[in-house]
Amino acid sequence: MNKNIRKTVYEILEHNEYARENDNYLIVKVAEKLEPNLIKNNFENLSNSKLSLEGITRARRQFFKDYPHLKPKEMTRIREIEEQEYQLEYSNYNHIPRIG
Repeated sequence: MNKNIRKTVYEILEHNEYARENDNYLIVKVAEKLEPNLIKNNFENLSNSKLSLEGITRARRQFFKDYPHLKPKEMTRIREIEEQEYQLEYSNYNHIPRIG
């Protein structure tokens, strides 16, 4: 991952609460800082730029791993509930064996 991307993502996430909740907004903010001409061209040249959308979202996940206290509280709560529901639905506890 480009170190400039990681540094920029960390700077934005540290100061911009909305960017913590919205990947698309974060991507636009990173692009504005690192590739300002890309924004003017409506992302037409994204494949030719040095930006990596995966790199941006990867840096976002790493940021929240490093700074868990900055995670959006509501989104974290919703995610935990969804994970519990998923575990209940798909765990071996509820598994009905196939009779063959």
